Amino acid sequence: MCIRDSFWTLLVSASASGLYGVLVFLLGRGDGTLGRTSGSFSNAMTFGGVMLLLCSLFFSMAVSGGVRRRIRLAALAAFAVTLAALFFSFTRSSWLGMMCAATAVLLLQRRRFLPLFLLLVLLAYLLMPAPYKGRIESIWDPSFRTNVERMQMIRGGWSIFADHWIIGVGPIDLAPLYEERKPEGAVHVYGHLHNNFVNIAVTTGTIGLIAFLCFWCAVFRLMAGNLRSGIPPPERAWVAGSIGAVAGFLVNGLFEWNFADAEVITLVYIIIGSNAAVRAGLAGSKTGPEQPAGGRRD
Repeated sequence: MCIRDSFWTLLVSASASGLYGVLVFLLGRGDGTLGRTSGSFSNAMTFGGVMLLLCSLFFSMAVSGGVRRRIRLAALAAFAVTLAALFFSFTRSSWLGMMCAATAVLLLQRRRFLPLFLLLVLLAYLLMPAPYKGRIESIWDPSFRTNVERMQMIRGGWSIFADHWIIGVGPIDLAPLYEERKPEGAVHVYGHLHNNFVNIAVTTGTIGLIAFLCFWCAVFRLMAGNLRSGIPPPERAWVAGSIGAVAGFLVNGLFEWNFADAEVITLVYIIIGSNAAVRAGLAGSKTGPEQPAGGRRD
């Protein structure tokens, strides 16, 4: 199938992008006190979102059974590079997304390795330097500045949605509306609400939110159907990685408006398209080649 050609193309380009991001960090050219790397992208959140998707695919190809050894080793190397790049982006929502993606892949492909994976994550957390550990701990700190801002945006978004709950306010810059409805104490105003579901609800209303949810249900149905279809191990590993990637993307989107992030969503569409190609290949293999009218001709 074409998935195998796509895999090698993506592996080379992703490894180069991830390596560049790691070098930006190691050379001290990142942003902030932690030196957050944005690689070749405009900001660290976009870079982290892209690395999350790639990590999931390579992780699945590396740990799944039945995949050729050279493919698994190449995927393992690419996973190591993109995981390091993801970590050094210090994008917490992408970290959470990757945890979700890896858990999903292991549940689908290597369930018995899940306890070991969780143990390794815990060990890494305990051994990492204090500044990095502090970044992780800020995820569940309700007083952390950006956590407070995101909760404020959810409350402000709900206030806007309550008045426009049927079809929303339209795909507009939300800054003026949020300025009017922002909760007491809110300081920063953005043109979006840092949450895919809240942003969709506000801009397209209940009708748009239902369509949005139905779209993702259809995507998961497509991928789950591929997984149950008895496809060869490399394609199965790709599909499992796709499920992890999309699940991680949606977790990431609870804290970021990544549905409108062109670099991230383009890669998501490529992943979905590759699964549609797998489905089309399955349909073609079942029907077989078309015979000329009137029977076979020699």
